Amino acid sequence: MRVHSLWFAVWLCSWVAFVSTLQPQTPNPQEHVASAGATTPSASSARCRREIAQARHLLEAGSNDQAIVILRGVLLEEPENGDAHLLLGSALALEPERSEALKELQRAVELEPASALAHFTLGTVQARFGDPDAARQSFKRSLQLDPGFPDAHVSLAMILGQRHELAGASEHLKQAIKIYGNTPSAAQCHYLLAQILIEQNDLEKALEELNTAISLQPNYREAYVSQGMIRKWQHNDPAAIAAFKKAVALAPDDFEAQYELGTAYLRAANAVEAVAPLRRAAQLKPDDRSASYQLCMALQKAGKAEEAKACQQDLSTKISGGLAKVGNELISMQANNSGVELEKAGDLTGALEKYREAVRLNPKVTVFRRNEALALCRLGRWDEGVAELREVLKQDPDDEQATKALYIALENAHAGKSTGKAHPGPE
Repeated sequence: MRVHSLWFAVWLCSWVAFVSTLQPQTPNPQEHVASAGATTPSASSARCRREIAQARHLLEAGSNDQAIVILRGVLLEEPENGDAHLLLGSALALEPERSEALKELQRAVELEPASALAHFTLGTVQARFGDPDAARQSFKRSLQLDPGFPDAHVSLAMILGQRHELAGASEHLKQAIKIYGNTPSAAQCHYLLAQILIEQNDLEKALEELNTAISLQPNYREAYVSQGMIRKWQHNDPAAIAAFKKAVALAPDDFEAQYELGTAYLRAANAVEAVAPLRRAAQLKPDDRSASYQLCMALQKAGKAEEAKACQQDLSTKISGGLAKVGNELISMQANNSGVELEKAGDLTGALEKYREAVRLNPKVTVFRRNEALALCRLGRWDEGVAELREVLKQDPDDEQATKALYIALENAHAGKSTGKAHPGPE
């Protein structure tokens, strides 16, 4: 099931869902906006309301710095304006200024405890900064206040899916679908529900959900890929090819879609058509041995003898390199473990050298690189730590520890601080 990756794709790689918290896509958006508005007497100031509206437009246009200046000015005049705190926290999260953003949003929740939007926005930012457990509580509170808030249902469903609580995730997605109705906003819900059904091995119902998602959002590349995978498992190669072709047309640089299309053609004994997508897949991921192997096979079966020979030689080189790496795995693990022991003994500098040795020997193991990054942060070398944490998240977007550590490191790098107490320990 890909709900885990989808969660991080939504909250770490895209701010679309977050920006929607400013003006939630609900059947009655004004209800949510009003619930988050300031109710204190000072919020009645027409000028402050105009400035808050201006800041919202600036934020939606990407002018975060200007929006922050305006909102800070509003709060100097009206320090208990819940709407200004909510919007300022949202703007700071986009910078990203983790501590300040969370502080402002917590204040908004304190001032407006009955605001479903305030709790939802706090949860969105908590998720953004790698704290899904706190986000879960915020989304639950949002739904207690307003059970008809579809964005909160979807966000909570994603967290439950990440935690493999599939029944709960499914129920919240179904609730969101009821609220959204037959609109494009419901497409993602149907897609996520399909992923849960795939995990539960109910492929026919999963196909129904995917078909609905595509009908609501015809350019839904991920839905076509999932559709193709189900047809592949059902040994329906023509249907699988049709689905993967749609995905490739929508996203030519998608490795999974190109690879699956090429292998589907091979299974259908159409090696000539298999060559192009497999060649593209091998270009997109040169280190992927499976893509290279399938390409070699397609070239051979398509009668391209010279190209097949060159492909096989390249593959042999990759396999030889891979065998050489196997011998490094044990040494790299020992180096990492030594680093952990040195760090426990208080020798951060020695630990860092061991972690670096582990990364050098086996750069694909994200735990080694994360430990190196955290050691750099504890030594006050924030910029170096940030760079390594970004590499960790490129390889493993699902790494919650690295996500949270990255934003703490970014804050400290910006502020020039030199303490790393907030970071988790090594593994």
